[in-house]
Amino acid sequence: MSSKIRRSDEPVYWGLFGAGGMVVGMALPSLLILMLLQGLGVNCFHYFNLISHWWGALAIFVIISGCLWHGLHRIYHSLHDLLIKPTPLHHYVLYWGGLVLTVLTGVFVFGYYLIINGFLNLSLQQ
Repeated sequence: MSSKIRRSDEPVYWGLFGAGGMVVGMALPSLLILMLLQGLGVNCFHYFNLISHWWGALAIFVIISGCLWHGLHRIYHSLHDLLIKPTPLHHYVLYWGGLVLTVLTGVFVFGYYLIINGFLNLSLQQ
């Protein structure tokens, strides 16, 4: 009698949650401080200069998608605090939604990187 043990996909989500928590805890506050200083007139940070290099585009992608996965996983497990038993629908909506939003983030960030560096020309003039 061999019963198959069902493999869980939870370690993948906990890994993304932990990576997103690291991003939220370390990179996001420094990025917010730099953006606040830029808004106050201190020219120490410029979004367009950061995203014009592929490392900067990658950093912005990691920060946004990390925060996204961390938040969605926290929402999923916070349903217990609200006395809502998570169903497979919650699982699919939150995690597939996270995947779709991560892909959209990549398309926007790296698409903007390609446009700003001239690799992708969207001008309508001929």
